Amino acid sequence: MKISDDVANVLANSTVVDNKLFLPDEQLDRKLYVAVNKALTVLNGKWNRKARAHIFNESPTDVIDNILLTGEYTDKKKEYQFFETPVGIAKEIVGLAGINGKESVLEPSAGKGRIAGLIKDCHCVELNDENRRYLFDNKFNVVGKNFMEFDDRYDVIVANPPFTKQQDIHHVNRMMDLANRRVVSIMSASVTFRTNRLTVEFRERVKVLDGDIEMLPEKSFSESGTGVAACIVCVDI
Repeated sequence: MKISDDVANVLANSTVVDNKLFLPDEQLDRKLYVAVNKALTVLNGKWNRKARAHIFNESPTDVIDNILLTGEYTDKKKEYQFFETPVGIAKEIVGLAGINGKESVLEPSAGKGRIAGLIKDCHCVELNDENRRYLFDNKFNVVGKNFMEFDDRYDVIVANPPFTKQQDIHHVNRMMDLANRRVVSIMSASVTFRTNRLTVEFRERVKVLDGDIEMLPEKSFSESGTGVAACIVCVDI
């Protein structure tokens, strides 16, 4: 996403101290401030009124320097389709999985561990480097990076995979290939009505396995920054 010269100028004159970015002392007009704040929010900077700064998980110096060099930034949420699972839905998924203490469990799109954190000894796979660092720093058991290149089998697989370009179908098909007992996954609601070959064959596979597809309420992911309609698929292998 490209940034305007005005936004670039504000970022160039901002001050970074550790993981905090302080905007210039000058008063920004409302439109410019909104544009700057939007860019910083996409970069995972959160405005902290008490600190009077945008706070990041780590120093944003390299990210800001790259923006100033290229004139654009990447919306990591859109790139990796990372929309964190709301707590209530994460608990519902884990409940549907019916995990016993002896079963091996995988979360193949672990994000920041919203689902995996509810499961003892859950193994995690995560593609996004920032999320992987978070998982490592918080002592999650990360066993892989790209799930679509992953071959290890698990008793239960629980997930919230990316949705765009029907990646969720490819991911859940892979989960069903690798699970010994049960797969529980959030998916785009489009799996219930699209008529292309990939979707129809997926629904048939779920039906043959006597699986369930349950629609989630509207705006279930609004707290995570998306209004996407979603469902939960539960399949016993």
